[in-house]
Amino acid sequence: DGFELFSRITGDISKHNKEDAKKIEKVFKTKFPYVTYLLMAINVIFFLVPILLNQNNYILEAYCVHGPSIRAGQYYRIITGTLLHGGLVHLICNNYSLYVLGSQLEGFFGKAKFALIYIFSAICGSLLSITFGQGAGSVGASGAIFGLMGSLLYFGFYYRVYLGQVVKSQILPLVALNLILGFVTPGIDNFAHIGGLIGGFLISMALGLNSKDKRSERINGIILTIIYIAFIVYLGIFTKI
Repeated sequence: DGFELFSRITGDISKHNKEDAKKIEKVFKTKFPYVTYLLMAINVIFFLVPILLNQNNYILEAYCVHGPSIRAGQYYRIITGTLLHGGLVHLICNNYSLYVLGSQLEGFFGKAKFALIYIFSAICGSLLSITFGQGAGSVGASGAIFGLMGSLLYFGFYYRVYLGQVVKSQILPLVALNLILGFVTPGIDNFAHIGGLIGGFLISMALGLNSKDKRSERINGIILTIIYIAFIVYLGIFTKI
């Protein structure tokens, strides 16, 4: 009887380990990042079309993230400003960061969740930008990209057995370095970075990781995400700090 019990237990453990291995393999399996490439293409199109039409300065001024204009009712700027870039170097840096982060996270979360994380982070970055900014217009996808960093931090927490050292030695220092550079370098909208970073982390918690986190944690993530977006909408749209 003892031997049968031992065999049954070891058999159950082996079966459980195989199931976990399949789940891990499915998560980390390389997948073609369709959404990432689509977002990169959109950034390129929004950069080239105004130049080809000889309307670059007008487009930047009319569609950038600009607090007074947004509070006056031009809410589309919250999104359009994140699709525009101030120059070729700006576009290349953001698209390269999007490629590096997006090609990984799209595979980890899936296409639909990844798209939601990117869009939500972009919105959060714009809202925090107009809350604490100095009233000048800003453009660029960096708020959304910082949201992807926040999402990667959340993912790394749950898969720390596989990414623990990477999170400590690469991801956290990268986030900290970019935030420090944002504060010490003139012309960088660091509030957009912070807004996107927090937004990306929270929306990732709300969307959850398949078969990894608990339902209660997703509910907490949904509640925190709603509170966060409501708070920055109130600060950015209805008040000005």
